[in-house]
Amino acid sequence: MSQNEIKETAQEIADGLKRLGPNRVVALSVHVSKDLIEELEIKANKLVSLLESAS
Repeated sequence: MSQNEIKETAQEIADGLKRLGPNRVVALSVHVSKDLIEELEIKANKLVSLLESAS
């Protein structure tokens, strides 16, 4: 797995967490928040897999 793919996945997680954070511009509905959390969990698991395969 490439370093670039690892960086992209980490950045996607960071961007998603920023959308959930207290400094967001628009309030998210409960449905959108739940979908975003589910998406971030999938990406976090992908990142763990990428890091495990890289070592």
